[in-house]
Amino acid sequence: MKHITITMIFEASALNRDEKIAENVLSIKKLQRGNRTVSFIGKTAIRHYLFATLQKAFNWKPAKVTGQGKVVQFDITQDDIISSPELDAFGYMYTIGGQASITRKAPVGITKAIGLDPYNGDMAFYANHDLVNRGIKQGLNVTPNPYNKEEHVSFYKVSFTIDTDILGRDEWIGEDLSYKDGKLYITIQKPHFAILKDVERKEDEEGNIYYEIDEHPIYVEGRVVRVAKNLMEYPKEKGKKAKETTEESKVIQFKTEYLKEEKKGEEEKKRGQKKPNIKVQEYEEEGDFYKFIVSKEPEYNESEKTLKIELGLQKILENVEERKKGCEYIIKEKKNEKEFEHKIKVEKVGNKVKVIFEINPEAKKERIENILECIKDGLKSQSSNEENTIIPLFLVAAYVKVPVPVFHPYIEIRYCEDKYEVIGIRDGVKNSWVEKFFIMDTERIKLPNKESLKNEFKNKWIEEWNEFLKGISQNGSSKT
Repeated sequence: MKHITITMIFEASALNRDEKIAENVLSIKKLQRGNRTVSFIGKTAIRHYLFATLQKAFNWKPAKVTGQGKVVQFDITQDDIISSPELDAFGYMYTIGGQASITRKAPVGITKAIGLDPYNGDMAFYANHDLVNRGIKQGLNVTPNPYNKEEHVSFYKVSFTIDTDILGRDEWIGEDLSYKDGKLYITIQKPHFAILKDVERKEDEEGNIYYEIDEHPIYVEGRVVRVAKNLMEYPKEKGKKAKETTEESKVIQFKTEYLKEEKKGEEEKKRGQKKPNIKVQEYEEEGDFYKFIVSKEPEYNESEKTLKIELGLQKILENVEERKKGCEYIIKEKKNEKEFEHKIKVEKVGNKVKVIFEINPEAKKERIENILECIKDGLKSQSSNEENTIIPLFLVAAYVKVPVPVFHPYIEIRYCEDKYEVIGIRDGVKNSWVEKFFIMDTERIKLPNKESLKNEFKNKWIEEWNEFLKGISQNGSSKT
């Protein structure tokens, strides 16, 4: 399957707001380009508009997220690239208990959308007169709330690249994997837990829930816990007292007197543990508290007055068929009267397992086509409650040997004889990464000398958009 790059030019108002200036001036994102100040739209905003369009046009579902203190991240225990095209296309990072993370690079690369016209300090004054007038007619004592907004109408240039080696494929390294009754259990980090006893659930003056043991508090914010230092200790090393523990081995664990004794499972029997406990290697000290990340939000049992705190990560996939014992599994997906079989392959890597997720090739091509159609026909975008227009007035798309935004640095527009035209296409096509390309120009922005370019690069020129889409899955640059 071929790697793809698209560069497009569109006209829009400043869509990406920056921080407020002097409390009531809404600013726009700006940077210096040569000797000019231009506005820009950040990659995050473009990604948001693209995904919002994919949701509307092709019913892409938002991936589930999980809280980690004030940080929100995608929850890969709930979703993966098979269940979520969003994670497949735009990547993710998932922190495991503060000690490690699973990261997926985004196969869909996006540049900033850079303004091509200078920003000359345009500013507009606004006030909510309509609502104020209604309030006055109702006898309310209300006044307008005036504010200023920086404004900029400009042409913008943005590029997208799709790395088809990464799209549709993901790899995890885990500690173990097992299969039973249609469920695949992938252990990324072996789970360990501690069950704290005599725990009271309390509420502070602001209504926030926290827990307490012997007046020693535990605060929970998603997967982040802050535990009073009095509840924890450094484990003793053999032949040493706890206070003699070396700096390198300063893990912390809950004190035994606060732990509940559990019936011993097989793992605990092997370790000879009477009371399961956790050992926390990565933590911060905040005054009288230790702060660390756990694998999931702690579970409180009101009737038993216990709080279960767990470290580790296990992913459970359901409705899985075992195709080749211990090394290949299948998940079926029904969509639009089609049925796709996605693969999960397992390889031994030393004493660990490599788990490879592979999207069905036809489903992968469909995801790529969805993305390309959205870019070509325009993105749904709104900022400050104002509709805007990320709709290409000029677009060049190409198959490339290496997934880089080849055309981005070459292309500019110029105003010539009462019309805009694009320059730099010939330089871009000469780049050896370009295999074939498609161009869409419009009445607003023309490609000059189009027929000449077509003749010069007739072996690379693709006339129709549908022909370009069909060629994606032909043998070419990518490994798949």
